[in-house]
Amino acid sequence: MISIIIADDHQMFREGIVSLLTNQNKIDVIGQASNGEEVLTLFQKTIPDVLLLDIEMPKMDGFDTLRELKKLKLSIKVLVLTMHKSSEFIKNILKAGASGYLQKDAGRETLIKAIHEVVETGSYYTPDTGKLILESFKERQPNFQISPREKEIIKLLTDGLTTKNIATKLFISPHTVETHRQNILLKSGLKNTAALVKYAIQKGLL
Repeated sequence: MISIIIADDHQMFREGIVSLLTNQNKIDVIGQASNGEEVLTLFQKTIPDVLLLDIEMPKMDGFDTLRELKKLKLSIKVLVLTMHKSSEFIKNILKAGASGYLQKDAGRETLIKAIHEVVETGSYYTPDTGKLILESFKERQPNFQISPREKEIIKLLTDGLTTKNIATKLFISPHTVETHRQNILLKSGLKNTAALVKYAIQKGLL
């Protein structure tokens, strides 16, 4: 029996995954979490075979969760569930320690196949991501396009505003600001906000 824990901040999505896997032979959902902190708490009690992990979560997102799990050196397979499909994203989740990658709009059979394959082989990627995986390891200078909203957030970051302050100024939630920030980093291939700000100033993006 393959034990599963699902980590996603949307309860409806988690329940949908549980429903898809209900009565599925050899797969058992043993826990749910809405953020990385809850994942680590669950792991103090039981370690699943596979963690289905969302990236954009509050408190502790998927990337931070992957890094923490990597430090713990657990023999667990992590399937990242997301709508992202860029080469930068794939590169980043691999570096962080993910075992595989699956689009959130994938069907039931694809999900089941991914779970079995990641357990049996240690990794899982859909056929159409093969090219993206190869591209993700090519060294290249950041060259990306930003939306007006992303440009606005970069400008506020260079002004030294915190996520909370930016959220207040733009009348959006801190989680939305953090999501935009992560998306910008994924597009740029840069490691952190400091590197992004430096690059934006050098390239005259502001």
